[in-house]
Amino acid sequence: MDVKELIARSNKIRARYHELELKNHGSIWSVEEDLLALSNDIGNLNRLAMTRAGRYYDETPYNLEQKLAENIWWLMELANRLDVDIETELEKFLSEKEKL
Repeated sequence: MDVKELIARSNKIRARYHELELKNHGSIWSVEEDLLALSNDIGNLNRLAMTRAGRYYDETPYNLEQKLAENIWWLMELANRLDVDIETELEKFLSEKEKL
């Protein structure tokens, strides 16, 4: 599966979440609320990574792989909401790193 397809699927799923937000709260989450959700998920990812390394125990119902994928999903969503072409930016970033 290519990046374009992953981004399209991500955007479609997030649109469904926006429908739930409208239904339950009267408006969709702001970019700041999305960032807060990402921050929370990054914290969960950190605890899961520490648990895997034997440095922490975690009681969340998630697994490391799932939470890592979810964080990528949030980043794709935020790129979309902030009008950032994440595929182009990722390509530029990787090209710059390869030159270094």
